[in-house]
Amino acid sequence: MADFDTEDNFILIPAVSGGGALVRRSQIAGGRANGADGAIVYLAAGPSVYTTATIPQLARYLGAEVADIRRE
Repeated sequence: MADFDTEDNFILIPAVSGGGALVRRSQIAGGRANGADGAIVYLAAGPSVYTTATIPQLARYLGAEVADIRRE
């Protein structure tokens, strides 16, 4: 039986073209907002995913923390 790493499991990202993209967490290289239409998720290998999810939604999917950046 294969080892299952819960930190590198797959997530389903809703795709603009319909359905979604099944992506392994470790393959996500970054992302950025794509206007009011959602976001673009950049993958380490393969094409980018244009998603209807927003950056805050993606952050929750990935368990990311919010940075507290203050100007002084």
